[in-house]
Amino acid sequence: MPDLLMIMFLLPLIGCLFAMLAPKNTGNAFNVAIFTMSAELLMILLLFSKIGDDETATRHIMQTYDWINVLNLKISFGINSFSLIILLGVYLALIIGLAGLAEQMRKNKSLMLVMLYFVWTMTGFFIADDIVSFYIFYAAMLLPMFMLSGLFGYDRNTLPVSRFFMYNFCGVFCLLAAMAFLYRFYHGNILLENIAFIDMNKRIGIAVWLMSCFAFISRIPVWPFHYWFSSVNYGVKNPLVYIVGNMLPLTGLYAMIRFWPLCVPESVELLVPFIEILSILTMIFIALIGFANKEFLYKLFSYNTVYYMLFLLAVILPTDTLKMNIAYSLFIFMIVGASLVVLDIKMEEKNVGNNGNYHGMLAYMPKFAKVLSFFVLIAIGLPISSFFWSNFVLISALFAQNVVIGTFVVLAICLVATSLINELYDMHIQSSSVNQYSGVTDLSNTEVMFWMSVISLLLLSFFDPMWFVF
Repeated sequence: MPDLLMIMFLLPLIGCLFAMLAPKNTGNAFNVAIFTMSAELLMILLLFSKIGDDETATRHIMQTYDWINVLNLKISFGINSFSLIILLGVYLALIIGLAGLAEQMRKNKSLMLVMLYFVWTMTGFFIADDIVSFYIFYAAMLLPMFMLSGLFGYDRNTLPVSRFFMYNFCGVFCLLAAMAFLYRFYHGNILLENIAFIDMNKRIGIAVWLMSCFAFISRIPVWPFHYWFSSVNYGVKNPLVYIVGNMLPLTGLYAMIRFWPLCVPESVELLVPFIEILSILTMIFIALIGFANKEFLYKLFSYNTVYYMLFLLAVILPTDTLKMNIAYSLFIFMIVGASLVVLDIKMEEKNVGNNGNYHGMLAYMPKFAKVLSFFVLIAIGLPISSFFWSNFVLISALFAQNVVIGTFVVLAICLVATSLINELYDMHIQSSSVNQYSGVTDLSNTEVMFWMSVISLLLLSFFDPMWFVF
């Protein structure tokens, strides 16, 4: 059997090579990126065929490589159904982002090259199964992510991007210190699943878990550091770059999932109340800001942050049975979030010169209105996909653990849902637009076919979240 993990790991690097050789000011690099992402999707389906429909996420494929024999360092790659379904959502979101690029940006060879490098680091991060390879890719993805934000997406001064980078770099440094402790006590590399079983004294254990938690949470827009996230996202007008930026919290959440032990030791148990309080404060505060803000992209940032906090709270619950529910929710969450970003930026492009708001715009774009309305309804929890049912299970578990936490979670979700619905309502009010959009063009037949394929994928998930596993 071919080494599918290594092939999936190397495909983005091969894509980088071909994109580098592509001529400038053509769409060749864009075609390479689309082909690479499609090949990665095929590799995921092949890996699913090996694992099967494993809803417990216990079966996984693992390979070990002796890369540095002098140091006796073995690098391990592994993947299970939990990691695969999240990675599938990441690739599909990036494909949606590529499809949403303007014609001029599709010819930007540098953008495609950096994006493929980012895909390589993300792939390595999701299949890493030991602390050394995990840290390497956790740190390595910062470079392409901030190159994309600073060079191709953010259209204002670069100071927020620089602060954002330094804040996340501090998190990477803290994780390095935690890894050094782990390497010291285990006397070598260690699989991620065995970290909780390392025998450390209480002080060392508290230091390791405190540094690890800060490193992971530094990638999630928690209050009061959310401003550095929102200021960067708010200034991005490139849909692909916005989607990549929205994957930064995903990496922190996934890292938390891989590290967080089911049998919580005493050193970890001390951190749980602080994480819960910080998550609830962030959810309510950012939900209120998103409700008051008039910009749709900021409302999306608020929506994304609230749900990332929900998933973070579900991660630290003392149960492993919710893991696949988190994966199903993240799968739909990534696709719906990417679709809403692409649609909003497309609408902003059509809105150039029309007073800077979208009120009444959808009244003149019936096809666009139907597509956008569908994704908004999925985002707020319409029960026609696994997103609603999986979130219902997660929220129920939070209520079972703590009624106060569950109540605040529902309140925050209701606020962001009301915010999105209100914005969608304003976009349909024809009387407020005074016919200023009567000349805008609706979706083309090709665009309608693309969005119908995405909608069909979401509808299939209602019947079986793992429908693509044969």
